[in-house]
Amino acid sequence: MMALSWLFISGCVIAVPVCAMTAVSIYLISVRKKYSHIPGPPRDSFFLGHIPTFQKYLKEGKFFSEMAIEFIRKYGHVVKIELAERIIVITADPQSIRELMITGNHTKSKAAYEKLGFLFGERFIGKGLVVETDQKVWVWRRALMNPCFQKSYIKGLESAFNTEIDLLINKLAGLADGKTQVSMLEEFNHLTLDVIGKIGFGMQMNNVENRTEPSEYTKAIKLALGGVSAFVRDPFIKFKYSKWKYLADVKKAMRTLRVLSKQSFDERKKQIERGDYTPDDILNFLVKMKLENPELDGEVILDDITTFFLAGQETSANLLSFALICLWQNKDVLERLKAEVSDVVGDKHYISVEDTNKMEYLDMVIKETLRLYPPAPNTFRENKTDIEIQGYKIPAGTGIMISTFVSSRLEEFFPEPLKFDPERFNPAENRIPSYTYFPFTLGPRTCIGKDFGVIEAKMILSKIVQRFNFEMDPNQSFDIEESATLKPKGGAFCSFTLCDS
Repeated sequence: MMALSWLFISGCVIAVPVCAMTAVSIYLISVRKKYSHIPGPPRDSFFLGHIPTFQKYLKEGKFFSEMAIEFIRKYGHVVKIELAERIIVITADPQSIRELMITGNHTKSKAAYEKLGFLFGERFIGKGLVVETDQKVWVWRRALMNPCFQKSYIKGLESAFNTEIDLLINKLAGLADGKTQVSMLEEFNHLTLDVIGKIGFGMQMNNVENRTEPSEYTKAIKLALGGVSAFVRDPFIKFKYSKWKYLADVKKAMRTLRVLSKQSFDERKKQIERGDYTPDDILNFLVKMKLENPELDGEVILDDITTFFLAGQETSANLLSFALICLWQNKDVLERLKAEVSDVVGDKHYISVEDTNKMEYLDMVIKETLRLYPPAPNTFRENKTDIEIQGYKIPAGTGIMISTFVSSRLEEFFPEPLKFDPERFNPAENRIPSYTYFPFTLGPRTCIGKDFGVIEAKMILSKIVQRFNFEMDPNQSFDIEESATLKPKGGAFCSFTLCDS
């Protein structure tokens, strides 16, 4: 009798995992069957799909967007990738991109953005504008926020822009001995954080001038961004025991950001209610918006504050770092840009928004840098209904990746795609195919801070080329690192000399 009992128990022990694997297998087969007609690479593993390939790319120092380019070049403008049970469709088809981002009523992918909103189970940017997937809610909130980022408002900030930027210019002047190597990625991060802190939220952060201990807010932002980077590189990091202490620190940093943001918000609210003078900045706008719309969730406003800090800092810093690298690699472009800056602003140190508008070649340089190195390379949409891409039916509810990084590096859209050629964006030539270049995305969900970031970058870059000659460190890597955004691997180290020396 006992032998029969053990036999029964043993059978159950074997049967349970077999049944579980059978159920998982049936589920995977049923999901993948819907996409069997869409081209894509052979899967590495029945259960894992293409995850081993993705991990292999990461070990080789490559990143997801590079893998996507290879697949698009090999299989065409619509490709599927299987990540275990999740299917991602990648498209570089211009008309489909138009449908997904402009004309169709397709939302951002919940699967892609909700994890970023609540990173490692901690509220990070929550339901901020970037990650809000409820289209009706987003439309309402975006309409409330738009006045804060109009060009007319940004123009009123040019004096504050100049003041903050000149702190970095003066710092570089003190280091301009032709020998001292400066990590410009780090310096640009400090500057852009100071700019968004001071101009946007009335916070005096002093990262450029501070050579000792960074502020609590600065440390929290750096650690939180590091957590995003870790998640992008390894979506399974939270299951690794060796990383739990680090992830606990990341989550603490996220909580710190929200606590400090709430303190700033509450203090400004008290000032407004007392009738005190308050600067006309983003924080003022958000507080008044809450007072006028009490139904707004205060936690969502904190989400937006965190979002604006992160987006207003890292993306601009990465763009400027890549711009320096591209200019150093293309001396003819650099000299032409220097000549234009000299013609427009001469020797004056104050650069206005109107000055940057006059510099057409500067605009072309910025756009070409963004073509090759878009800080945010990919965006995701979820089709509400079945759609067709190049004859392939895409079932409703599919996560679809659209990548300006991929489209901008395809030979069929951009001849010699790896060549840095600002003339591509000469408005007189109209050489850019529609729906192939979208570093700030397209359609109604175009980045709300686009004009802020571009004007900031133009003012910083024009001041640098006006005042300095520079050389890249001979050991500087020109590889790309994909984290939360695309950044130059190795920090963009430069040495400087003054132009009149």
